[in-house]
Amino acid sequence: MVSHDVSDKMPGMLLVARLHVDLCRLSSAICSR
Repeated sequence: MVSHDVSDKMPGMLLVARLHVDLCRLSSAICSR
């Protein structure tokens, strides 16, 4: 990724990171059962 493009892609990356955290929480909740 080009460094000066980061500001343009930041909202998408934050959204993906948030989804990733949600998936990790879901998977950990399922595994803990």
